[in-house]
Amino acid sequence: MSDAIKVLNYDHSDPDKMRLPKGSSCGNCYHIRRCKTMFGHSETDIYCDWSPSRFIPVKTEAAAAGIGVKGE
Repeated sequence: MSDAIKVLNYDHSDPDKMRLPKGSSCGNCYHIRRCKTMFGHSETDIYCDWSPSRFIPVKTEAAAAGIGVKGE
């Protein structure tokens, strides 16, 4: 067992822990359609309000635009 401590990404009081990976935005996340509809997020947001972050990078531009994204 490793002695390394994993710092989890879920502390709303520390905005840096809720920040998406560098170069990413909500528009790059699989869940953007749900977050836009339910919580008013936009594609340009760079913080995840889920705790822990549920950011899942999408594979294609079409998926980022919400075209053909299934399973939400």
